[in-house]
Amino acid sequence: MGEDPRPLEAVVNEVVAEAHVRPEELRPEERAYLQEHALKKPLRVLDIWALGVGVVITGEYFGWNLGLRDNGPVAMIVASLIVCLLYLTWVLALSELSVALPFAGGPLAYGRRAVDPSLGFVMGWSMFLECQFATIATALATGGYIAFLVNPADPGPVVAVWAALGTIVLFFLLHTWGVKEQSWVMVVMTYGAILGLVIFWIAAATDFSWKGVWPEQLFDPREPYGGSKSKGWKSVLDAVPYALWWLVIIETVALASEEAHEPHRTIPRGLVWAQLTLIGLVILTWFFACGAMDAQEVAGNVVKDEKGQVVRDEEGKPKRTSVDYPLAKVMQNLPAGKSPLLLYGFGIIALFGMIASYHGMVYGTSRQAFALGRAGYLPAFLGRVHSSRRTPNAALLTCSLIAAGFVIANLWFKDAIAVAVLVSTLTALVWYILAMGCLFVLRKREPHLFATYRAPVYRVLPLTVVLLSAFAIYVYSGIDVKVIPLTALLYALGLGYYWFRAHGQIQKAAPEELAARAASTEAVALTAAPPTPSRFAWLERLTALVLLLVVAALGWVLLAAYLPAWTDWAAAEVRVVFVLVLLGVALLLVSVVALLHTR
Repeated sequence: MGEDPRPLEAVVNEVVAEAHVRPEELRPEERAYLQEHALKKPLRVLDIWALGVGVVITGEYFGWNLGLRDNGPVAMIVASLIVCLLYLTWVLALSELSVALPFAGGPLAYGRRAVDPSLGFVMGWSMFLECQFATIATALATGGYIAFLVNPADPGPVVAVWAALGTIVLFFLLHTWGVKEQSWVMVVMTYGAILGLVIFWIAAATDFSWKGVWPEQLFDPREPYGGSKSKGWKSVLDAVPYALWWLVIIETVALASEEAHEPHRTIPRGLVWAQLTLIGLVILTWFFACGAMDAQEVAGNVVKDEKGQVVRDEEGKPKRTSVDYPLAKVMQNLPAGKSPLLLYGFGIIALFGMIASYHGMVYGTSRQAFALGRAGYLPAFLGRVHSSRRTPNAALLTCSLIAAGFVIANLWFKDAIAVAVLVSTLTALVWYILAMGCLFVLRKREPHLFATYRAPVYRVLPLTVVLLSAFAIYVYSGIDVKVIPLTALLYALGLGYYWFRAHGQIQKAAPEELAARAASTEAVALTAAPPTPSRFAWLERLTALVLLLVVAALGWVLLAAYLPAWTDWAAAEVRVVFVLVLLGVALLLVSVVALLHTR
């Protein structure tokens, strides 16, 4: 675990340099403001890797399983590989922005410098909503896991709520303790979460069936779990919003760039290794969970009437309640899971996965709220830090109270987790697209910002992020839980506050604002050296070609979902295998290029 023993003055000087402002241009009151609101820089590559894996790994423990409902395991793996490719390209492009503008505001800084304060607020507000709702979902799921351990036969909602509230309080106290200390805890919990998944894979392998992974009807759940009407390729589209939960929130690492030692080295390396680790965890968890238990059972519990008969809707599909503890349910169903030692031992270790992610999500939520408050886009008290530990305690308390309120509301609103998952992923996709627009603008207007780090596959990579994100946003129109109106309301509330209050009280001494001011001065009228030709340029060109082929294939998937007769050029198995192989090749090529680029 690295430390930052430097005095606060040295940290402030580094922040000023990262904002591309000359020290003599800084007014005394601005320097005093920076000292009062500065964060220290103790984080190294291992810390960034642990934050990236830990904040996301809850996706392996719950949430993704909801995408199996009425879609099946094959649709889920196709959707999951699409999402894996989106996030692998995303973290590489995001690294370029986070190194160029290494501030806790992250998206706020990118939009503010590229365009204006209003875009900065929309991007910052998007990430705040993403992190806040992910925190809510994870707190609820953590409570659900604990309730399962207390009573596996009938997990009680009241127990789940009290356990979730206890989690919120515990991690509020941990985060107010200090960055170095909470990062050490994050590393330990991340290793524990991975260990829990390994135990699950080994146990699931003892009762594995290939038919669960690759059923005869590739896209349709088997009776009595599904209806008689085939969904075909539309099941892939319906699974994508839930597949996003596998990996959403990894961009929290970008918010750590202000607290990272040598961000141009630690951020790209830590992010790439975190993302590759997570892709392996995603594939193995899907494989063993679906191979050990029917996919529809993993997705939810069937509702039965007083006579024990399955209750069905008007389409003939059984009504189900969501399962917040899918891996524990699979474990309970295994012959090996009849052992209380294995069942409860796994359940306890699985909590590491839940609390590791909650830990990272609290970090992301509080840092985004802190940055928006420090810059004046949200109430100023959110931007305050502890005088000695330099932790944003006011932002931590506010975000924790919001999460606690939603947890209590879950007693009356039973779809809270599904809604929180989908709001989180939808708001994330909004700012992914906006961030890539900022990247294109800043590359053209201020190329010197990217002198220390440039993403590989320079032009096609961010374009792929935009197209894959747009594809994912489009498929939200077909899901059962309607989150688009709720998301629109949340944006309206945020923009209302900005237009009627915040835009007139923006704090010009905040790092994000200093960086934007520097963009209009001669201090940044510099030129960057052209990109150094890579020894592996041919590999990057091949990768770019394959990425474009993937985008074309996704266009075909959309067509196949709505006009299946036009796309029936081969047997269903052949078409599925073709898409899976293409996605696998794209993931392999981008992974190799990423590793070569961050050596």
